[in-house]
Amino acid sequence: MVIARTSSFALGGRTGDLREIGHILGADYVVEGSVRRAGHRIRIAVQLVETKGGTHRWAERYDASIENIFSTQEEIARSIVAMVAQRVIDDNELTSRRRRPEDVRAYDLFLQGNRLSDDFRPGAQERAEALFESAAKADPTFARAHTGLAYIYLNRASEGGLGIPRERDDNRIKALRSAETAFALDPSDPRVQCTLGYICLTWRDFKRAEHHLDLAKSMDPNDATILILWAGMQGALGRPVKGLAGAEVAYRLNPLHPCWYNYYKSRLLFLAERYGEAATLLEQRTFDTPEREPRDMAWRAASYGHLGRIDDAEKCGKIFLDAIRTMWCGASTAGPADYVNWLVDVSYLNNEHDVLRLREGLRLAGLAG
Repeated sequence: MVIARTSSFALGGRTGDLREIGHILGADYVVEGSVRRAGHRIRIAVQLVETKGGTHRWAERYDASIENIFSTQEEIARSIVAMVAQRVIDDNELTSRRRRPEDVRAYDLFLQGNRLSDDFRPGAQERAEALFESAAKADPTFARAHTGLAYIYLNRASEGGLGIPRERDDNRIKALRSAETAFALDPSDPRVQCTLGYICLTWRDFKRAEHHLDLAKSMDPNDATILILWAGMQGALGRPVKGLAGAEVAYRLNPLHPCWYNYYKSRLLFLAERYGEAATLLEQRTFDTPEREPRDMAWRAASYGHLGRIDDAEKCGKIFLDAIRTMWCGASTAGPADYVNWLVDVSYLNNEHDVLRLREGLRLAGLAG
């Protein structure tokens, strides 16, 4: 929680003890600073103070040109928020170690599961699921354990439920229930809001998805994971340019981002009609194991189709069909048209123009639906 400026500015310029100011505002931390100008240059000094003990946690100095003051203001504000947030997280982790043992145990189990949650090697998802379940059992009030389970179930549905209608897919149903359980336990956690929003998106509940993902972003605008999922949602809602802007911030906040960030960026580029860039990103994602990435191969085929690279489009389209045919769990009588309809459905596009553009790219690749 950040104290409103009308309250904090009322104490601006006071020379009193920052511990007293923290007590008046009910704030654990105070950001204090000064701005000095010399000609066309400005110097901004900032420090973070923990009010209970008056300890300086972090300090930084910024030098900038007055001509770029507005862009500089945004850059500095983002940097300060990111740095302050990390210091608060670090301090809270130290505090969490003093919590009762069962809570610490639950958090430790969650961290172990979280490390495995993006690992799709044999047995990794099952180990992550067991760790999240153990965390939930160790501390029934720990919401993050249920967000972990939600993604495990969603991964399982995405990898092993191709062609199963979502209302009959046990894993998708359990993913939504887990996300809702986490939300009931702790709606103040932005990652909980994000998880519920994203799971709702996969159920094509666009209104609910937008509500929770917008809340998550407003609660923690410097969380790269929240930002990239929020960006993906913007594409689903027909706002790819806005989504790309959000994705770029996520990339800056997490320069060593996991490869799945590019899953969302490739879709945003396609929806923004930047087909060449989308194709390049999808080539990178599918270079080693094209048959394991049927969704990406379909979008790559559609990108080539719009670029007029029909031979390449048809090759990718064939890989898509062969892969889906092998992995299909739906009706045994399904054919290419059904596979394309499934692909369009799980692309979670709410804008009919975007649906038609995707279908046209797939048609150009020889994929009718």
